[in-house]
Amino acid sequence: MAMLKPKPLKKGDMIGILAPAGAVQASQLEAGAAALRNEGFKVELAEGIADRKGYLAGAPEKRVRALESFFVREEIRAILCARGGFGSIQLLPLLNPGTIRSHPKIFVGYSDVSVLLNWISQSCGLVVFHGPMVVMDIARGLDAQSRDCLWGTLGASKGSWEVDGLSAVQSGKGVAEGVLAGGCLSVVVTTLGTPYEIETQGKVLFLEDVGEKPYRIERMLTHLKMAGKLDRVAAVVLGQFTDCAGDDERDVTAIVRDIFRGARYPVLSDFPGGHGKTNLVLPFGVKAAVDGRKGLLSLLEAPTAGA
Repeated sequence: MAMLKPKPLKKGDMIGILAPAGAVQASQLEAGAAALRNEGFKVELAEGIADRKGYLAGAPEKRVRALESFFVREEIRAILCARGGFGSIQLLPLLNPGTIRSHPKIFVGYSDVSVLLNWISQSCGLVVFHGPMVVMDIARGLDAQSRDCLWGTLGASKGSWEVDGLSAVQSGKGVAEGVLAGGCLSVVVTTLGTPYEIETQGKVLFLEDVGEKPYRIERMLTHLKMAGKLDRVAAVVLGQFTDCAGDDERDVTAIVRDIFRGARYPVLSDFPGGHGKTNLVLPFGVKAAVDGRKGLLSLLEAPTAGA
């Protein structure tokens, strides 16, 4: 399936805010919407965004209707997710990939939204964006690097870029190229054994997480490895593992070193993306290069159409 790229975002465009997973607090939602308006965008909240079903943002059927409605409506030029939590995977059996593919546009989120990002990329053939969310990041204020990367990448002023200074876990064969995919490790693992399993062959696999003890990180990476998901990747890039410290000497660094020992592809760590203070946007569905010797991740193609 040929990948479709969305049109770049311009000042004055309408951004739709969607809650595909966890319930949102009104005050945080309004703070995020105000921040987007201050950036020069119009904002529309999804119908039912304030709904609650316990910790969920309403029933999955209503969340699906809100998502598909935003994709179909021409005046909505980008969709930004409000937050993660849990619930995105509940939408997958109900979504129509044809509807989404017929209306390519910017879609941004991370954390629990990782399952939607990979499904839209794999099943709909659209480029999507692993990046800051409205309540989780934008409402609190993005740091300068995250803000520049987000609006530059979505707005096409950053058709290509590179991030250096990453740590080499394995140099592999030096340089590898592949299409970006992945997201939150604990969420990606939940797709294994389902019809929505992440595809990793030939991919530059990005992984990060938050609030997980080292033994859980090791369990999940081992699960991915035993499922064959680390066998035929082009490269692995590890983001921030925020608040994942343990009580003994076996930390995430030691675990990663063991899991990827002898890997014949480059493995880099410390990419400033995910649940940390800096959250650089990563376009899933476009080609990137990983240099295991120089500690460099480079975007090789523009993620938006006409950029």
